Amino acid sequence: MNSTPSSSSVLSSGLATAPAVVGGGSDRFEIQCEVLRLSIRPIGPVLAVQYLLNCGVAALFAWQYSLPRALLWMALITGVTLMRGFFPQRLPEPFSPQTLRAAQRTHTLRTAVWELAHGLAGLLLFNPERADLQLLLGLIVMGMTLSSAFSVSFYTPATQLAITLLLAPIIVTGLWLGAPVMIAVSVIGIGLTAMMWKLVAERSRQLEENIGLRLNERTLREQALAGLRASEQAQAERLRFFSAANHDLRQPVMAIGLQAEVLRQQLHGGADMQAVQHTVGSLARAQQALEGLTNQLLEIGRIEAAVDPLRPTAVALAPLLHELARQAGESRVRVRCPAGAVVWTDTVSLRRVLANLVDNAVKFTPRGRVLLAVRARRRGDAAGQAPAWRVEVRDSGIGIAADAQARVFNDFEQVGNVERNLQRGHGLGLAIVRRLATQLGIEVSLRSAPGRGSVFSFELPAPADATGGGDIAQAALAPPTLPIDGPDAARTLRPGLAVLVVEDNTVVADSLSALLRQWQVQPRVYASAAEALALADLRALDAALCDIRLPGALDGIALAERLQQQKPSLAIALISADINEATQRLATERGWHALRKPVQPDELRNVLLKAQRG
Repeated sequence: MNSTPSSSSVLSSGLATAPAVVGGGSDRFEIQCEVLRLSIRPIGPVLAVQYLLNCGVAALFAWQYSLPRALLWMALITGVTLMRGFFPQRLPEPFSPQTLRAAQRTHTLRTAVWELAHGLAGLLLFNPERADLQLLLGLIVMGMTLSSAFSVSFYTPATQLAITLLLAPIIVTGLWLGAPVMIAVSVIGIGLTAMMWKLVAERSRQLEENIGLRLNERTLREQALAGLRASEQAQAERLRFFSAANHDLRQPVMAIGLQAEVLRQQLHGGADMQAVQHTVGSLARAQQALEGLTNQLLEIGRIEAAVDPLRPTAVALAPLLHELARQAGESRVRVRCPAGAVVWTDTVSLRRVLANLVDNAVKFTPRGRVLLAVRARRRGDAAGQAPAWRVEVRDSGIGIAADAQARVFNDFEQVGNVERNLQRGHGLGLAIVRRLATQLGIEVSLRSAPGRGSVFSFELPAPADATGGGDIAQAALAPPTLPIDGPDAARTLRPGLAVLVVEDNTVVADSLSALLRQWQVQPRVYASAAEALALADLRALDAALCDIRLPGALDGIALAERLQQQKPSLAIALISADINEATQRLATERGWHALRKPVQPDELRNVLLKAQRG
């Protein structure tokens, strides 16, 4: 027989202070935890009022019926009141399914003891000789029942058991010893028990729905706040990225502008050849820095946009590593790789990862060598281990302190280059490695110490039949076919070579024309595919340079197809800043060249040399 604040007010305050539930993983579990928390909330002042009301009932029946029986009943009430007021149930936090069930059983037992003590009034205070006192006692107990149904607990099994234990003594005693009117009241009590069971179940269902809605509201609010924080963080990261990119882009642009002005004044003033060559060299270095940064920014954009789909295949590591070592300088980079090392991954992405790691190692190793090492590993558990290969890029460079090792994979982050020397990169190489590794599903680990070099490593699985001599492994181990440009590089271009240039950007077209004329090549420049097809004498052409993005209905690829149909022997090169894998494959299949803007003079020269040879 106790009363508590209304369920809505208790629910509002209880949810505001409830600790987070851990371990359940479902809405039902969280709702049950919250119901139990609400059911054991302390109600000290209410208990005091209830105790005084019970004392009044006991005094009434002590006067009208039996003092000893009334005192015995009050002793029971005093005991359970002390239990509830001074020894409340302690809940485990955080909850788990097991601890929740144990806490529910304890709560049900405590509630049963509480209500049974009150219900024993129907036995101890029942007077067989006076129908009026029987009727009064029955009404009092039924009043206790109505109070308990909506206050003793919010946990349905505990409440239903409490109602049963509260009414059972007066019903049984009334049916056994009661006057006719009391027997009628006892029958009504049986009906009241069934009705209260149903009301309690319905009340609990509504309460759980209310809690569920509030929990969902809180979850949605937390998710919205988390999304807002993530959005703000992403916005801050983008702002930092573009701010750093803007800073590093402006430096070579500024250098190019200043050196161009210096060159103009030197030519106007008749400066000596050595000074002019120094200025031209500075221009070339600034252009290379600008090209390197724009290529890295483009690569990051393509990775994040997932433009290039992954195509896993068997990749032989030894030829790839030796090629990267040759490009970086074999005097600086050594390779230690078993001849049979074959991995299953995307070739292009793996090449990018390794190229950036090698480039990073060479830049920050002023003295000493870089080692590309491969070792066999086993992946998985003892029941099903699979062969794998561990790839390591070791250097003996400046090393990285422990507190900076996580930061080196961030955008525009460089350790040991505080002065932002562009000759040592822009701090995007390892950021590209991080993004590519995420796409490949690998983890690049780092071991390093200041002054003791660094080791970047990752593991890749071997193909399923790499150890069994299958066709995949044999095909991967086949040496790659490399272009042979040596003889062409030593030859000169034939004066009067006719080259079609289709480029809508006048600045680029003028620059290409100037370079071709410097090589004594005759450029035929047009701004669109339609103009070139209508005006150019295809029979007199030796090569064609086609920008892919052209105005009009025909782009550079469509133009190249038309040119090849009309003159199959014509050497064709596609030129664009957006040369992707699909374009590269198409050019290879058709026998064309694919040059990425900004085109290097040596690349353009090689194309013309091959056209001249053909």
